[in-house]
Amino acid sequence: MLPIGVDLTMRELCSALHTQLADNLETVYVYGSTALGAYIEDSSDIDFLVLIRRPLTQLEVQAISDVHEEVEKAIPGTDIMGSYICREDLGKSYTDIPVYASYYNKKIHTNGTGADINPITLWVLRKHGICVFGDDLPFEYDTSLDELLKYVINNMNTYWTSWIDRLESKLETIAIQNHSEVEQLDDAVEWCTLGMLRQLYTIEERDITSKIGAGEYGLKKLPERWHELIREAIAIKRRKPMPLYSSQATRLKDLVELLRFIHTECNRQFEQWLENK
Repeated sequence: MLPIGVDLTMRELCSALHTQLADNLETVYVYGSTALGAYIEDSSDIDFLVLIRRPLTQLEVQAISDVHEEVEKAIPGTDIMGSYICREDLGKSYTDIPVYASYYNKKIHTNGTGADINPITLWVLRKHGICVFGDDLPFEYDTSLDELLKYVINNMNTYWTSWIDRLESKLETIAIQNHSEVEQLDDAVEWCTLGMLRQLYTIEERDITSKIGAGEYGLKKLPERWHELIREAIAIKRRKPMPLYSSQATRLKDLVELLRFIHTECNRQFEQWLENK
């Protein structure tokens, strides 16, 4: 069974898409935290993938944009993102899959950016994807472990490294005092700690887990020195914050050190995997 919020949103979306796209709409899946059994109401976003039978026309793109606008009005506050691709393109390298439209930040985009079509998406879709409209199709493609791990380590050494650098640059001028600044640090603790632990989990376990699953994995695998911060990140994700630090400066310093530790461990494990291939 889908979480109530996901079920309501996807019923609304799929019904409206079916009206607008008719026979061009083939199947709709949800993946991400929903498919991994880790959806948290008012915290997790809803990730979806729409499989279409033929490339979208401009009129269809506009109709999809109107549909999403209607869904946002009908279910305010919903956090939803996804892409529209042709079924026949599944199985290509993720860099070669045309994305005819993607929806994120409450807008339709047709330039392929932010489409979230990558080895992680395709891996979760094939192994855990939940069909919410149309026929549950057999996925005959397979994302190679080589492609998955190389994507993850590149993400670690680009996107996540830039996060570490930005946080580290604040250490010298740290003055987190007002409520807004504390909330920003809360967001960074949750996003970076659990996000990077997901990368570590994939590299070490050759699989994909949710953010909460990654946090629990970190508590099992990482030195106790980091457990307090990981528990805090899990609590923030669950919308049940449990402040454990009296000093925000100390919390930021510990966060940077933890992220550096995870970054180093990911690269060490990846290099070890390459040597053993």
